[in-house]
Amino acid sequence: MSMGIPLPSYVVVACDATRARNEHEVKLVVDHLRSRGDILSESDSLLVFCALHKVAHPMGYQTLACPESFAGTNIRAMEEEVNRKAAAYKSVLLPTYEERENKGVKMEVKVTAGFPIRQVILQQVTNYNASWVILDRHLRQDMRFYRNKISCKIALVKDDLSVDIWRSHHIHETDVTEQKLIYSLSKCVSLSDSHSIGDEEQSVIFCKSYPLSIASDTSNMSKSSMKHSNANKLGEHISSIDFGSSSGRSIQVEYKHPINSQILQKQNRYDFLPNSSETPILCAGCGTQTALYTNELKRFSYSEIQLATNDFSKDNLLGEGGYGHVYKGMLKDGQQIAAKVRKEESRQGFSEFTSEVYVLNFARHKNIVMLLGYCFKDRLNILVYEYICNKSLDWHLVDNKNAAVLEWHQRYVIAIGTAKGLRFLHEECRGGPIIHRDMRPSNILLTHDFVPMLGDFGLAKWKTSDNTLHTRIMGTLGYLAPEYAEDGIVSVGVDVYAFGIILLQLITGRKPTSSPEQHLSLRQWVFSNS
Repeated sequence: MSMGIPLPSYVVVACDATRARNEHEVKLVVDHLRSRGDILSESDSLLVFCALHKVAHPMGYQTLACPESFAGTNIRAMEEEVNRKAAAYKSVLLPTYEERENKGVKMEVKVTAGFPIRQVILQQVTNYNASWVILDRHLRQDMRFYRNKISCKIALVKDDLSVDIWRSHHIHETDVTEQKLIYSLSKCVSLSDSHSIGDEEQSVIFCKSYPLSIASDTSNMSKSSMKHSNANKLGEHISSIDFGSSSGRSIQVEYKHPINSQILQKQNRYDFLPNSSETPILCAGCGTQTALYTNELKRFSYSEIQLATNDFSKDNLLGEGGYGHVYKGMLKDGQQIAAKVRKEESRQGFSEFTSEVYVLNFARHKNIVMLLGYCFKDRLNILVYEYICNKSLDWHLVDNKNAAVLEWHQRYVIAIGTAKGLRFLHEECRGGPIIHRDMRPSNILLTHDFVPMLGDFGLAKWKTSDNTLHTRIMGTLGYLAPEYAEDGIVSVGVDVYAFGIILLQLITGRKPTSSPEQHLSLRQWVFSNS
């Protein structure tokens, strides 16, 4: 077997960066490691890995470092906290490094925000092919997990901040684990070349589940390929550049270009394949399938829609609104659709049509109704959506008196899914925040599993500034935020207010506006009874 270039040996100090003043404890641990010679040698690279599993919310409480979770934080808050922590650890550890720079040990600080913390630490120890991992004293509650999953040598920081060797040898086999979905944001700072340009790396990684096994006797070549293979599975492209320095040392900087789940889905779309075994099930309750994402919105011919809806039969009429009629249909390939046909006399129809096409081309999320395509014919405009099988939330709450009352767990699922869809529009949608402007139960469609889908984006708009003013107030009475109804101010708060009213409806079962003789809105009724 040919001899390859040996991979650098990393000693990883893993700590819980959520803890206050933990950087000062880490400094003492690093000093202790460098004073003893049985763990850290001159040829090693020392990585201080700081895992941040909670992020401070502007309101003062802690939120999970996991945007996918309902109780999680947003990406911007994660990025700010990661930058702050990286600067704090660098300022504390840099003097220690400069004092002992002649020892030849390279040193890096990496701060990663992600949840759960033990999966984040395991992922980093694996990626760096660590020879040693020193676990912070706050991590010892998961020692059984680390013992079974990590193959390298392990040491544990004790309460007096001394380092106790827990396992002094590598193991050849570890448990194969299926990693949970992890969203992490990282920043890496090299203290060895702190004055060079490009010494800081920042990446956003969306990790899909994948089997992970660690073996200590893996060859250099297989370790290298495993690193690149894992990187691809993590959903990121990596390019490496080597910079020579005047001291003869080589500095390698990795630029990681993140691909989040939505972008991955967009880059790997297929045409409609409703009969394919790979076609996802939209509703487990009735077996309704949905189309895979397409490369572009499809322009349907009028004859296709006419045939799919049985010439716009009254039997297929799902509903009627100010915009027009909505018909259920089925394409030749078996894909069920909902065709939204604009009324010719509708004055606002064409502007709503173009707004909805433009916005929904960007809004691809599991809690947002997917727009499949559109159709033009003379003055007739048609939007073609995936068909959502279990009517609207308004139908279940108000319209159908004979329907079974929604259980509490169903109401909870609806609330969580609606919040996720709104957060995607406000914080994660490419191109900037999208304001729905007409959040109400009739625009929340449900599957038989009670998965909510936000629909009817005719009034939606991009958020262009913090104080956008509108002289023409649009929306639905009872769901209009006071600043919008009275002053015409449009912001994401308009949707958040409406979502709050929807939550009150889910809890109380009442309509947003009461009968004329009561003269109380739902909000006023809640305040009067609180």
